[in-house]
Amino acid sequence: MQDGSGASLDRLVEASAWRVRLTEQGAESSADFDRWLADPANAHAWGQVNEPWRLFGEAATAPEMMDARVTALRRARSRKRSRLGDVRMKVAAGLVAGVAMLAVWGGLRWAELQPDVYRTDMGERRSIALEDGSILALDSDTEVRVRYTANARRFHLVSGQARFDVAKWPTQPFTVQARDHVVVATGTAFNVDMLGAQVLITLMEGSVTVVPDSRRAPSRRTSTRTDGDSDVRILSPGQQLLIAPSGSMTLETVTADWTTAWETGQIVFENERLDKAVARVSRYGSKPILTDGPAGELRVTGVFRTGDPAAFLEAVTSYLPVEAVGDAQGRVTLRRKISSD
Repeated sequence: MQDGSGASLDRLVEASAWRVRLTEQGAESSADFDRWLADPANAHAWGQVNEPWRLFGEAATAPEMMDARVTALRRARSRKRSRLGDVRMKVAAGLVAGVAMLAVWGGLRWAELQPDVYRTDMGERRSIALEDGSILALDSDTEVRVRYTANARRFHLVSGQARFDVAKWPTQPFTVQARDHVVVATGTAFNVDMLGAQVLITLMEGSVTVVPDSRRAPSRRTSTRTDGDSDVRILSPGQQLLIAPSGSMTLETVTADWTTAWETGQIVFENERLDKAVARVSRYGSKPILTDGPAGELRVTGVFRTGDPAAFLEAVTSYLPVEAVGDAQGRVTLRRKISSD
């Protein structure tokens, strides 16, 4: 799908593939690339990807960056449809048997096309060794759907938080859908967190490309802006991309080990807004913790154990000007204390 100003998801991912392939080969062009680029829609997608890559600077050609191969999703192969010829009454019995066999085959094919679904309950963490050699780690209350095809490894983070340690399979690109954006990688390690209405993508190793999925957010423009910035983002290790509900993106440098501390049962906050900290803590408890407006703007720093909201509440009410107020449903709201002066 294409909205007239921005490239489709498939073309953006293909452009990402060509950019990395040419960089690895040390080439400016090739005959195949020139044929692909001759399509105006492909050329537009190339401009969107190549400009942020150019701004990425010399790091794009560093050996550690070239280890992260970004390859393309391909459209599903058109399925051949079987055609029925003239059927005579004398083969009716054979036809019935054939239809029965077709129904069985269709049922098996339908089951094969369904994604594998991995889930965790509240407070549970899982690490799964996938068939391609990749490792999928799921945080509490998380759901990931996985589908392998001959040409791609497709993941959909439905909710929660997950870490992806991607095995290098250059012929099978690895993509993760998180709301309206797709992370494209082939051999790297990154964390995706769906925190409230936000999506946070943190890169630990290698490189990833983040592209908008116009099929899920057709009203959002994906064209390159006049300032040279693009809605395509290329991350380097230690960077975190925050995608707001509006689609705006902010790139920051973070301590990646702190981002993935949840794997060892810890949460690390460094000058974090209290409302965001509360959202993370609530992921591990059966009863939600909330903040009123003023309290949510306060900042918190510290290391806490997942699944121990009582210790978190004790700490923040001791060191911040807030009080914890419970209700009949067991929910706790942190409210800013009113000064008696």
